[in-house]
Amino acid sequence: MILSVLLCLVCMMGNAFGGDGYGIEHPPYQLATIQPKDRSYEVRKYAAANWTSTQMDSASSKSSGAFMRLFKYIQGRNAAGATIDMTAPVTTRIASGPTIFDMKRTMSFYVPRDFQADPPSPTDPKVYTEERQPMLAYVRKFPGWASEMDNWVNVYKLFEDMKRNGVDENNIDLTSFYTAGYNSPMRFIKRHNEVWLISKTPNRA
Repeated sequence: MILSVLLCLVCMMGNAFGGDGYGIEHPPYQLATIQPKDRSYEVRKYAAANWTSTQMDSASSKSSGAFMRLFKYIQGRNAAGATIDMTAPVTTRIASGPTIFDMKRTMSFYVPRDFQADPPSPTDPKVYTEERQPMLAYVRKFPGWASEMDNWVNVYKLFEDMKRNGVDENNIDLTSFYTAGYNSPMRFIKRHNEVWLISKTPNRA
């Protein structure tokens, strides 16, 4: 099982030294009209879409258990017994709680277009279809291996860049943010990571 997972990850998200993704499907988006002049981040408009999601252990940032639940779903552990193509990015929504140990983490795979209209129902009760509403996302890209600290540092830098560019923080959801990973664990160079902050007013830009 472990070997098959690793092989699949290599095929679906690029090898250790090659290009990123080899045509793997991504959620479609448009760049918003207003972009920062310093290009320190992007502003993207995502349409409403279905994602397959599961909750992570709130007391840990470890993702292997959540990833495997989602991976088994696309490998056929669903009501239709359908094999579903892997997509990118894998996102994790990190939402605030009373303490750092109570933060809610939700990992998600984007549902590819062939299944968007009617995603197969998960058979694992910990997996569910999430209907995301349209989003206006402020996106910061960064390379390397994204640790928990890297994610927090980059979301802080994103927020500071947004304020410097005149973004009204009252229009930003500061109770949560997304991490987005685009690469297999078997890819060693030119890794692509992102953090997203979401606008409360998705139709403004």
